[in-house]
Parts: sequence; structure tokens; C-alpha cells
Amino acid sequence: MNWKKTLMKLVKQKRAMVGLEAAIILIAFVIIAGAFSFMVINQGLFATERGKTVVQDSLRQASTPLIVDGSIYLNADSSTTINAIVIPLRAYGVKYVALGEDATSVSLQVAGSAWPNVYEGINGTFTTSDNFGDLVANVTTGHAALFIQNSNGDDSLDSNEKGFLVISLSASANARDHIVVEIKPEKAAPLTIDFYVPESLPSGWITVAG
Repeated sequence: MNWKKTLMKLVKQKRAMVGLEAAIILIAFVIIAGAFSFMVINQGLFATERGKTVVQDSLRQASTPLIVDGSIYLNADSSTTINAIVIPLRAYGVKYVALGEDATSVSLQVAGSAWPNVYEGINGTFTTSDNFGDLVANVTTGHAALFIQNSNGDDSLDSNEKGFLVISLSASANARDHIVVEIKPEKAAPLTIDFYVPESLPSGWITVAG
């Protein structure tokens, strides 16, 4: 009879059930911890990638001595086309930037057409009484020239001077066209400016964000 009592005692014990419940809880904790770890790692990788992008952009901007100093001007010769672009420039973080014809190139892309170098150097005819129309008249059609305000007469844009890169388009650009201008000084990183021609073009000069 003793073996029957021993068997009944074993049947009534709950140690196995407690062990099974503990195992289920442990497994649940492991699954939750794994999911949380994946989320943390994923967020960390995303933050690292974003940080890398920010650092690269900062280095690129810091190594570019030219900045767009204000709004870009477009001359609308009709309600749907433009024929000239004026980009205000300033030297940033340096005493001067050499922008002579032999030391600089300006590439231009309008919609599907591109020109590797349209730059014809610094034009010294600029005076404070000139308007943008006067500047465009002094640029060869299909080319670009730099006019410097308060110029000291050399082939560079000094930090205390303001430059206007004037581009006279050989063919009118249409509304909504994508335009990319890249200014490449000889000993500095290039400055890339891209924008879209506005859909609505009132007659005369209009501005777009630089």
C-alpha cells in the first residue's frame, strides 16, 4: 500500500507545472528582449547613417568658399520662358576666391541639354548704376560672366566684394525646367546651384530661392 500512497503524492505535486510556467515566462521575456534589441540596433544604425550624412554635408559646405548671397534672378521674356539668370555670390570663410577665366569653369544644364563650360571670365564694366539688363547686354549669348561690385580690379572675388554671375541663355528655358549651374574654382570645391523655373512667369525679372 505504501507504493500507492507514494504514487498519489507524486501525482498531486505541482512542481512540474510551476517549472513549465516559468519556462513560458522566460521564453516570453527572451522574445520581448530580442524585439527590443532589434529596434534599438535599427534606430542606432539609422542615427549613425543620418549623422554620417550631416557630417558629409557639413564638410562639403565648409570646403566650398562660395555661397549664394540672396535670391536668384530670372528674366522672363514671355509668360512661359526665361532668357537670362543672375546668381549673387560671395566669398565665405576665405579672404578671396580666384575666379579668373583660366582658373574657373561654369557648367550649365537646362532640362535635357548640358554645356561643360560657359564661363568667359570677369567683366569689369559693372557700375553701381547698372541694372541686370545692362549686365546681360554685356554677356555673350550662351555664356556666363562674373560682375563684381566694389571690385579692386583683380581676377578674384574678395570677402568684402559681391559678385553677380550673369548667364545669357542661348535658348530660352521653359517654365518648370530644371536648371543646374556648377561653379568650379581651380583650387576649391565646386558650388552647385539647382532650381526649377517657376510655372507662373510674370514679365520681367523674378526671383527664386537660392
